Amino acid sequence: MRHAVLTDIHGDTARLRAVLERIRAQDVDEVVCLGDVFECRVGKRDAPAYEFKGSLTEVFDADPQLARLLDGVRLVRGNQEERIRALVPEAHLPDWTRPLLDAPSEHRTDFARYCHGHSLPWRELEPGRWCPAEADFPGRALVHGHHHRSALYRLRPGSPTRVENVPVRFGEPVPLAPDGRYVVNVGSVTRCAPDRGPSPAWAVIDEAAATVTYHHLQLTE
Repeated sequence: MRHAVLTDIHGDTARLRAVLERIRAQDVDEVVCLGDVFECRVGKRDAPAYEFKGSLTEVFDADPQLARLLDGVRLVRGNQEERIRALVPEAHLPDWTRPLLDAPSEHRTDFARYCHGHSLPWRELEPGRWCPAEADFPGRALVHGHHHRSALYRLRPGSPTRVENVPVRFGEPVPLAPDGRYVVNVGSVTRCAPDRGPSPAWAVIDEAAATVTYHHLQLTE
């Protein structure tokens, strides 16, 4: 299986459309979205005290184009979807939002675990650079989003787990060694800090060939 994996859209419909148009030309078997499709306007710190007053736009921009663009895509929910679901009463949610808000927390294959990443055990490798090195996953790879960075790590046994930074080469398949365990940080569709790599970005995971290929678009905005 060849999976095109994208994540962290945060309501940016134009960037999502541009990425999906490029993915259609990449001969993949499945497209996987790892969540944070929406941007919740109520911050994590404010959420516990928030009271819904009947307006969806106070919580998020409910753009149905996002659902139409992601029709047929395998969905995984992110922390933005979980927060929106907790803040908006059931009766006020449009039907088209439910597949996005109620997506499963992960997708697993024999080769990899695909998830958003917010609930993983993160470790700061160096200032501003985080990796869920102690996370549990089957097979060869953990594929995640949430951190808005294009990065690839090989995990080495140790206490704590030793983490080797594997250089990301956009457009070039990187082989994942048969005896290796890897953390694949996909990068984001939405804008990210320049030191985290270009955006919009996505990755193609070829499970049969055991490779990951990072991609990005140069947009004029």
